[in-house]
Amino acid sequence: GFQSPLEVQEEAIPKILEGKDLTVKSRTGSGKTGAFAIPICEMIDSELEAVQAVIMAPTRELAQQVREDINDIGKYKGIKSIALYGNQLMEIQRKALKDIPHIIVSTPGRLMDHIMNKNVKLSNVKFLVLDEADEMLLMGFKDQLEYVIAKIPEERTTLLFSATINEEVKEIAEKYLNNPENIEIEFEENPLEKIEQLYYAVEGLKKVDFMKKVIKYEKPQKGIIFCNTKEQVDNLYTILKKWDNAVCAFHCGVDQTERQEILKDFKKGQYRILIATDLAARGIHVVGITHVINYSVPFEPEQYVHRIGRTGRVDEKGVAITFVMPSEMDRFRELEDFLGYKIPCKGGYVNTSPKVPMKNRRDAGRFKDTGNRKRAGIIRIEAGRSNSSLQTRDILYTIRNISGVTNENIGKVDIKDKITEIVIYGGKEEEVLKELKKKGIKKKIYKIKKI
Repeated sequence: GFQSPLEVQEEAIPKILEGKDLTVKSRTGSGKTGAFAIPICEMIDSELEAVQAVIMAPTRELAQQVREDINDIGKYKGIKSIALYGNQLMEIQRKALKDIPHIIVSTPGRLMDHIMNKNVKLSNVKFLVLDEADEMLLMGFKDQLEYVIAKIPEERTTLLFSATINEEVKEIAEKYLNNPENIEIEFEENPLEKIEQLYYAVEGLKKVDFMKKVIKYEKPQKGIIFCNTKEQVDNLYTILKKWDNAVCAFHCGVDQTERQEILKDFKKGQYRILIATDLAARGIHVVGITHVINYSVPFEPEQYVHRIGRTGRVDEKGVAITFVMPSEMDRFRELEDFLGYKIPCKGGYVNTSPKVPMKNRRDAGRFKDTGNRKRAGIIRIEAGRSNSSLQTRDILYTIRNISGVTNENIGKVDIKDKITEIVIYGGKEEEVLKELKKKGIKKKIYKIKKI
């Protein structure tokens, strides 16, 4: 069904056919999978009974999607492929590996498990692809990635594809790619033209009711509501399901087989709204997503990019709406700084009608002084960028797992050169301080105090 290559394919395919290593920055939905799958399938020797290509992906959903694309592209060459991921019995995958696929698509941890159990031989691998590299690093897969890469022959073509290229991604590229050529696909249209982005300033207690108003007003043909945690997904699903039967939920706590069925039904249109964690932000290609709604501001700016990338794909347009609570405003402003533009506000919690946009976005973005905001405290960790391996995601993961602390209690995390400051709302700083002193971050204890 291909008529002509998309821009990323036109740029990358000839270079891959020449055997060059590449770093490719191109947004979600731009055709990255075809850019590496087409030339790899072209160069695979289908008569050689050996694994010749390894493709690493951050989630099982993306791994499955990539494998499906490879099966379509390599169909008439007799190319065999397999997708490996967690929550499927190792024994089932071990038996499938005995059939010796030409291409393995896998999440990092699961392929590492198979290598350690000597279920797979990688001595004939000629192609290594790191798909959505930024997300794999964001999810903490660096150690597993490096373990797998060390088991693959150095004489290979290495391809790194990513929607964003941050410092961690650059570090991986410098370490494992050989004189790579860099491809960066710029799109003529402004993101605000392709995807209409806006936000509403809302209070936590009014979010669910306001969500109903937004859905009723926007009338999404097909939409995804993103939550930061699976608990948020479950709670919102329980409420909205009573209001609208065309709602389904999707997160890592749902059985894998059930997730596949839910996604299949959502693609068919049996469900109109999918409530999901960031598990759905990668590798889920659903035609006709008209709306993406962020129920909470994502903790990492890159996640926002991938979330809204579910809509406005290729020739489509879409709407991305974010709900911003008072405790999230600092994080939201950091997101705007990351994006390089301001997202318009269409209303605040004083004016909760999505039909009446505020005249002054800056005024609309200001919240009334609430008791929760007055009770903000700052925790300081005596470690920063230059003297530790602290990562924002590790700090957030640790705090979110403290009993009694919710996302609304977490403010800005500012990792400076030698110190890190964390804003905690709602009088929870003492609880956070106590737990961090006792358990540390990633099992490492730091000198920490309240300021």
